[in-house]
Amino acid sequence: MRTQPLRRRKSPRPATLLAAALVLTLVPTVAGPLTTKAQADTAAQADTTDRPKVTRTADGLALSVPGTRNTPGYTVDIATDQLALTTERSGKTVLGTAGGDDGGLRFRSDGKWEHATEVTGWTWKSGVLTLTTGTTLDGATVRARLTPEADRYQLDWDVEGGSPDQLALTYDLSSAGHWYGHGEAETPQGGPGTNQPWPLDAGEVDHPTFGPASYHMIDPFWYTSKSTGLRVDTGNVMDVALNKGKDGLGTFVVESPDTYKATVFVESTPLEVYRDYIGIVGKPTKSDAPYEQYAKPLWNSWAQFYTKVDQEKLLDYATDLHDNGLDGHTIQLDDKWESNYGNLTWDPKTFPDPKGLSKKIHDMGFDFGVWVTLWINLDSANYQYAVDHGYLLMDAKDKTKPCDVTWWNGEAGIIDLANPEAKAWYEGNLKSLMDTYDIDGLKFDTRFFDERCAPREGSQVTDYQKLGTQLADEFDLQGAGIRVHWNKTAHEAGFVTRQVDKGTGWDSLRASASQNLAISTIGYPFVESDMIGGSGGQPAPTKDVLVRWAQSASLMPLMYASTSPVDTNDTTTGQKVDYDQETVDLYRQAIKTHEKLAPYIWDQVQSTLKTGDPIMRPLFFDFPKDEASYTVADEWMLGPAVLAAPKLSTGATRSVHLPPGTWYDVNQGTVIRGPKTLKGYSAPLGVTPAFVNLKAQGAAKAVKALKRDDAPAASVLITPDAPATDAGKPFQVTTDVTNWSTGTIKSVKAALDLPDGWSAKPAGATTASSLQNGATLTTTWTVTPAEDARWGSHDLTGTATYTGSKGSTKVSDTVQAQVKAAPGSVQAPYLTTDTTSEDPQYAQAGDQFAIWAGGQDLSGWKDEKGVIYRDDVAGEKSTVQAQLVSQNSASPVGKAGVALANDLTAPEKGGYAVLVMTQSYGLEFMTDSNGDGKLDTWAGGNASYHPAYLKLTRDGATYTGYASKDGQTWTQVGTAEVPSAAGTEDAGMVASAANVNYPGEDIEAVFSGFTVTS
Repeated sequence: MRTQPLRRRKSPRPATLLAAALVLTLVPTVAGPLTTKAQADTAAQADTTDRPKVTRTADGLALSVPGTRNTPGYTVDIATDQLALTTERSGKTVLGTAGGDDGGLRFRSDGKWEHATEVTGWTWKSGVLTLTTGTTLDGATVRARLTPEADRYQLDWDVEGGSPDQLALTYDLSSAGHWYGHGEAETPQGGPGTNQPWPLDAGEVDHPTFGPASYHMIDPFWYTSKSTGLRVDTGNVMDVALNKGKDGLGTFVVESPDTYKATVFVESTPLEVYRDYIGIVGKPTKSDAPYEQYAKPLWNSWAQFYTKVDQEKLLDYATDLHDNGLDGHTIQLDDKWESNYGNLTWDPKTFPDPKGLSKKIHDMGFDFGVWVTLWINLDSANYQYAVDHGYLLMDAKDKTKPCDVTWWNGEAGIIDLANPEAKAWYEGNLKSLMDTYDIDGLKFDTRFFDERCAPREGSQVTDYQKLGTQLADEFDLQGAGIRVHWNKTAHEAGFVTRQVDKGTGWDSLRASASQNLAISTIGYPFVESDMIGGSGGQPAPTKDVLVRWAQSASLMPLMYASTSPVDTNDTTTGQKVDYDQETVDLYRQAIKTHEKLAPYIWDQVQSTLKTGDPIMRPLFFDFPKDEASYTVADEWMLGPAVLAAPKLSTGATRSVHLPPGTWYDVNQGTVIRGPKTLKGYSAPLGVTPAFVNLKAQGAAKAVKALKRDDAPAASVLITPDAPATDAGKPFQVTTDVTNWSTGTIKSVKAALDLPDGWSAKPAGATTASSLQNGATLTTTWTVTPAEDARWGSHDLTGTATYTGSKGSTKVSDTVQAQVKAAPGSVQAPYLTTDTTSEDPQYAQAGDQFAIWAGGQDLSGWKDEKGVIYRDDVAGEKSTVQAQLVSQNSASPVGKAGVALANDLTAPEKGGYAVLVMTQSYGLEFMTDSNGDGKLDTWAGGNASYHPAYLKLTRDGATYTGYASKDGQTWTQVGTAEVPSAAGTEDAGMVASAANVNYPGEDIEAVFSGFTVTS
């Protein structure tokens, strides 16, 4: 198809833009005359409303993809004066390329970065939109192809001319909200060893060697809080930066001139984006680790001894763990057991009797494993043998000689797994070692490839991740897993993923939590932290860090341990470090907690094998509408039922955010309704904050595992969470009294505590002679409010008494029952007026008032509101006060509050001021400074709260607004001069839906205690 030229034209006048855009979406247009055959093809596609279509817009082009039953639909707006791609969903931007000199599509030529500029031509054929653009480099053009699908679009592009050597996509990070994914991130602040920003844009990522051969657990996949995602399909090294230097940009460079291939996902939730990605790269087909390795820790010698290990030390280590009841499935001997690296033979000086060592460890009930690597040091006896037989990777620059690489243990060659004979030789050596010394499993370390080496002829760099995966899959990895990534085989193998080595401080502990969230949400769900306490060669962890790390790991899929809580060695001083008995006891408690939780965790493993969903995941995967969850870095969901909030810093308290739901506090034995932030939650060293979503699958099993022995045996839960009714009108609630203990409770009785004048009748039993573990006493109650019940919230408390192992106990749960206001009338001396096009409604019950009103806004540009007021009551020195009990509007800027004016039926007569609370954006104090009836001064802000006490004072022409949360302590919102104020004024209550963006929506505002003192 011949490319049609894109003619540049003058921009239409602003008044014509909307009409032009509307017309253009109705006609099947492409660039150029409508008579060409190519455009006839396009017209046939565009006329089909359920298929993607391309239309001209005032600024360029729009590629529109309609929604389906399972997808939200989206539009890609393409600016053509300078190429920019803006992805929109429901009319809102969810991802946008960078503009200006940054350029969304960039390339490097002769050491200088260039970018795409104006679109010079485009075609739309067979479902592919092809764009041709100029660039900032003479003689070079960009050709980009967008191929839309229901929930994603493929973006492939090339540079023609200009001899580029690198291509890059650059995005405005803020366009997509917050960013996640990536995996282990290199950061200027010490990542991935001591830092892992969550979300990524909360810190800085500068990862210049982001590639398939990297030791870091990474994948070229990122997703956002606005439910978009980016996958770069490449086997080349990338240079990735997010918010580098706080520049607000995401730059994704591929170090190759080949076609840049990217997929942009557009979904309704971040979890759906993740699932789209997993649909491409694959999900685990099995779990490499069996149940026991999820249930108990792996004890590895590395952080305990580093390379200063010998047979006697290892046996003492295992004996201390065994004798102190510090359970585990394996003792794994890490680095420095070999005579030379790569020999796979024991050092006879430090391990004189490896067969006896293995037997003694087995006799204590542990499996035994050792650390191995494919890297053979040049001084190893095996090195020359491997060279002579052609078993090593060859040098990338000189393929006639072996590739020698520098690593933390010297100079080495790497076994070439693409050579079948080399692989067989290495495997044979491993199996011989294991058979001879009764070794049960292995920990594979280092990489399977290095960029300084050349792939074997017929192989690619990415093949070595696959080959390493296949090799490791033949052995028991003992819960240490393996660090393979970037390919389908790695995703499907189901290996446990251990993190890169961490430091031993609080920063590393926090990084271990957020890093697991990053790794698990790029498709590696069987995660564990680095060795509990860290392993980065720093001073030994303090008692508090070690205990808190164990507690944190107990709420992850697996536990990976090294530093003994009995004693360890400080590698920086060579001195022994003794921990106290409490350290041992609390560490043991964490192990037991994890072991009790293992049946629930194993259920999640089986679920993951079906769905691919991560086990350890961010809160917003389960609660995508909970905005606060998107920046929580120190909590996570473990499956659908467990919210882990361990203490990851110094101190004995923390804030805990609970998303919407009904949560059981396993430490307190109480039920809490979210969303709620628990500030100052008590978390002394022996307490690990955790909560169970009682309505989630697996809740009962989770509560059984996590409930503290000193928490109440039973709980009572009232449903629904927020019943609503009218005064005097009956409604139903249900109480569930559940026994969470392992024993039986007796003499169980359920009851309701009601407000004065209310009544309740049970349907069914309110008592039970006994409840066994997991049993529930359910009672349905018909509750009738008093005929004169006040509007607003009323405490409705369910109680349960029972006799358990600790004697008689009473527990309770409280919900807020809402008595709704009903439209009616107001009584003298109160009057009503309005300035809306709708018909407001009003009600009064004693000192309570309600307004239902529309209105586009209550501000300077629009003054539309409903009003309940008193005429001529506010003198020269006066105070107007009311409690705003509640307000409910679809618009976040819906407004309700108090007002003064010379005449509230005609604000243009002067003296006009309002003090209102918005639905979501805090207070607004507005006045009319020149007597024209328009509110033209403003003060306010902060967060909204209810109930809110609002007060307007008048001192002649000086008005001052105040607000309070309790009616006692007042905060000044603002003060202003209103020169037009005159005489005795009207005072009242006002409400506006501020529905300019929510047409037809009303506000309901409830007030009480309206007073005017003068």
